[in-house]
Amino acid sequence: MEYNRREALRYLRARPGDQDAQVLVDIVYLKLRNEVQARHVLQKQRVQVDPEGVTLANGVRFTSRDLAAHLKGCQEALLLGATLGSRVDAAIRRLALGSVAEGAAAQAVAAALIESYCDEVQAKFDTGGLAQRPRFSPGYGDWDLAEQRLLFPVLNCAKLIGLTLTDGCMMAPSKSVTAIIGLSEDVQCVWNKCMTCGNINCPYRSGE
Repeated sequence: MEYNRREALRYLRARPGDQDAQVLVDIVYLKLRNEVQARHVLQKQRVQVDPEGVTLANGVRFTSRDLAAHLKGCQEALLLGATLGSRVDAAIRRLALGSVAEGAAAQAVAAALIESYCDEVQAKFDTGGLAQRPRFSPGYGDWDLAEQRLLFPVLNCAKLIGLTLTDGCMMAPSKSVTAIIGLSEDVQCVWNKCMTCGNINCPYRSGE
């Protein structure tokens, strides 16, 4: 998968033109790249959208006005689960024990890698000419993180890609993503994950 240094630096919150930070993330990437065991599951589902939430064709319902607004006008959506694998988590812990700076950089590099991987997975999927809306994940806006418990069985994440949930609904391995991507005939749709987030003060917000 593509290594996006710019994104890694953004997650690291590095200052523009910080040469030391650029060298740091590049070094850490070289230490992480062989630990990546990326896997994903992606399925297309019919969806029914109403003002209070979204219902899948199999009857599973997600309650979120923000998700509903995001998928307004969509009759189909992609459900995505993706992970970099447990070896990346172990490598991040190992790097953090040796160096606080490398530990922080490893978190940033891995975050950029999982996003890049998701982008590549989506780009390869044949949507039949429909445009893909930005990824929308549990925990965004008013979509309760606890609804991961509804999404995981639909995707069969544990069996298919080894992705599980803790009691607090955190994902293990941690460098993982679950999301819903609306499919729309609106070709003006912008594929940018930050455009749907209301937190304008987020330090990881894209500047684009």
